[in-house]
Amino acid sequence: MKHQFSLRAEWTGNQGSGTSGYRDYRRDVTLQAAGPGEISGSSARAFHGDESRWNPEQLLLGALAQCHTLSYLHHATAAGVVVTGMTVAVEGTLEVDSSGAGRMTAATLRPEVWLADEAQREQADGLHAPAHRDCFIANSLNFPVELAPQAPRQMPHLPEFSSRLGAPIAVARPRPANRPSQVTGMKDRPTEVEPVMREDLPTGAEQVAARDAGPAARSGDTPQLLPPSMRPAAGAPTTADRAATPSAAASAPAAPGRATSFFEAVGGHETFAQLTKVFYENVRQDPLLAPMYPHDDWEGAEERLRLFLEQYWGGPRTYSEQRGHPRLRMRHMPYKVDFAARDAWLRHMRTAVDSLDLAPLQEAELWDYLERAAHSMVNSA
Repeated sequence: MKHQFSLRAEWTGNQGSGTSGYRDYRRDVTLQAAGPGEISGSSARAFHGDESRWNPEQLLLGALAQCHTLSYLHHATAAGVVVTGMTVAVEGTLEVDSSGAGRMTAATLRPEVWLADEAQREQADGLHAPAHRDCFIANSLNFPVELAPQAPRQMPHLPEFSSRLGAPIAVARPRPANRPSQVTGMKDRPTEVEPVMREDLPTGAEQVAARDAGPAARSGDTPQLLPPSMRPAAGAPTTADRAATPSAAASAPAAPGRATSFFEAVGGHETFAQLTKVFYENVRQDPLLAPMYPHDDWEGAEERLRLFLEQYWGGPRTYSEQRGHPRLRMRHMPYKVDFAARDAWLRHMRTAVDSLDLAPLQEAELWDYLERAAHSMVNSA
């Protein structure tokens, strides 16, 4: 027996210029089906989406969790097991390769079931396997799904109901998530952004060491611009500890072919050389920015920016060895860096970043740093 299902997905993110650039359109999509109404969709935040909307990965996992729930209730009814409540938490892993292609590679279902009679618990737990076997969505996936039934907690409160998606549905309260990084105190945040380097920022390693030393060891907190993937875990050895024990690194080399820093993960020197080359090719032609640079030393300016970025992202420490502390803000003070200069800088850096063809998550991490750095350099309204 065959059943047909249909819906319509409509892109609603055109901001007037279509897909003229990666930052020129929103990823907003509206899903429409006869009966239930509409669902507001987007891509994940890592892919320039709106995190207040459902992304495709969440919808896929939601379909899997919902299908398991319904299949389980069917088997419970057939077995005479009276279920009085059920929740299914689901976690999925998305892997994106260097070419930008991605795929879901694994998912874990964590169902909790409440029963009218706890004497049926063992029988109830045994129903998850046949429920998963018969789940339409699970049978349609090409990645493994792990079942990890959980002991039920105290019966949850009755769910709240909402019609915001077009039909009454029970919605669980979302757990608070970490707020996205923000730059405060800045006006006219641009929608198209590119970074300006801060002169008063210490090197990446110095920032880690300063943070590890604690607030009392720092005089005047500077913004922490280290990306999450480069920050040490709680309790991990500090940068100073590792520097003092070089033999530790030698005794535990990285696995062959595995990147040990963002610098290596994105392609090393060649990537940052391409970034700064394209950036300065455009800056030279910009009537607003070009006067801020030494016209007899364009190559030197390009090299200095490359060395700074390479060191910041875990590459050679040549910049510090040649020039000491970056002190970017101090070096930019003689120049008027207003919102127009910031936006021009960001436009050219956006072009440079786009030329790299980085994997989406790498591009998002690099751009997040560059954008915040650009905002921090503004010294004039």
